[in-house]
Amino acid sequence: MLHLDLKGGVLAEEDLSVRIQRVGQEHCDPKKKHEMRKWDMYSSLHFVLYGSGVLLENGKKTTLAKGDVFLLYAGSEYEYYPNPHDPWSYIWVDLRCSDVDTLFSECGFTRERPYIHVGDPNVFMDTLKALYESYDASDVQQLKCSAYFLLLLGELIARSGHKRLERGDPSVKQRRLRDIITYMNNNYRLQLTVQEIATNNHVSVGRMMTIFSELVGMSPLVYLNRFRVSAACEMLKKTNIAIGEIANAVGVEDRLYFSRLFKKYKGVSPRQYRASTTEEDPYAWLKEHNVDF
Repeated sequence: MLHLDLKGGVLAEEDLSVRIQRVGQEHCDPKKKHEMRKWDMYSSLHFVLYGSGVLLENGKKTTLAKGDVFLLYAGSEYEYYPNPHDPWSYIWVDLRCSDVDTLFSECGFTRERPYIHVGDPNVFMDTLKALYESYDASDVQQLKCSAYFLLLLGELIARSGHKRLERGDPSVKQRRLRDIITYMNNNYRLQLTVQEIATNNHVSVGRMMTIFSELVGMSPLVYLNRFRVSAACEMLKKTNIAIGEIANAVGVEDRLYFSRLFKKYKGVSPRQYRASTTEEDPYAWLKEHNVDF
């Protein structure tokens, strides 16, 4: 039995207990009959890896496909079946939980809408496979299963952040901003595009632009270029590396473009900056914007 002490965390409950009952994988036969089940003792989480199928609940028909996750709540009756022309494949996790509604509400699941779309299932694939391979119904393996389940739960909660962003939750925006900025600060030497930054942080370009506009007062690309210039300032003052090499080192291949960019933000050329006696904090602009880097 896994006990989650979540007081003060994302979830409001002081204590939740979870036990993994079973873990399985199924590649559904196109001719598989409709499966009608009432889940009395435990809930069941299904990650759709390939194909598509239909979930019926209280007369409501929903088509689900690759990248969707659906939750069958304990005590409710469901019918679900594969698309005969593109049958789904999924990994499922049966679990007992002291409060399944609270546990999964932060992931975006509700009894009225017991499914969410998480995008590319490959994000979960390694963890799902590890969970599946760890399960053998023994007490020894419960610890490993619980650990992998927590990783999945954390990823689901993280990916539901856009829902809280739509409700204007400032703490979620701050966490999202922190993650994106950390990614850019660690990878500014690469030829990054705005789309790559957004994709690697599981957020749309539009939402990322909005977060930066609201919390930083500039676009992600302006932030990235200013950070590159700040990193170049340190190298110009502390090393004798050629300016062209410094440009490449901070992710700008074109030396002329680097010089224009540098002058735009520093008011002087890289060569003039190196020759000056200016003593400054090249990252002062970040601190002025209250950005923790």
